Formats: sequence, C-alpha cells, structure tokens
Amino acid sequence: MKITRTTSEPTRAERAQPNAGATSRASGTPAKTADSGSGRVQLSDMSTRLNQLETQFSQSSFDVNKVGDVRSAIAEGRYQVNAGAVADKLLASAAQLVGRKA
Repeated sequence: MKITRTTSEPTRAERAQPNAGATSRASGTPAKTADSGSGRVQLSDMSTRLNQLETQFSQSSFDVNKVGDVRSAIAEGRYQVNAGAVADKLLASAAQLVGRKA
C-alpha cells in the first residue's frame, strides 16, 4: 500500500525546522523573527494586533463593587431580570447586525 500526500500541509519534520522566509498561516503576512539565543521565535502581525486588543480591553473600566453586588444577588436568588429591557436590546443588536437602526 502506497500513501501519498494530498495536502500542502508541512510534514512533522518540516514543521520542526525553522524556516527563514516564513509567513503567518492566519494572515499570509511575513512573520517577525527574534533570536532568543537558545532558539528561534517567530511572531506574526496577528500577535501585534492581539497585543493591541489586550491593552485596549485591559484599560476599560467597570465598577468592581457593582459586579460584586450583582454576583451576590444572583447567588442569593435576589436578582430580577427585566425581560422587556433584554428583549429591546436583543432586537436592537439584531437590527444593527443586519444594518438597520433600531
């Protein structure tokens, strides 16, 4: 029985070898290479974008005390859901997704 490769996916041996002109699989853009002294590390442009998003969301503010109060209310069964408000926001979100203003 003969087995042939049917995809262009690299073999295990090829994946283990560092390649100089690598491109990011996700974006197809050239990967950035850094020599750590003991090996080689390649970072794609996607890693830069992810770092920007992490920074952006880590700077968002929220009221820690309010979150704690809501968490306690849920745990104690005191939290009441306003079904009308949830429905309104759900419809507005769906309308925004399809390109209409609610």
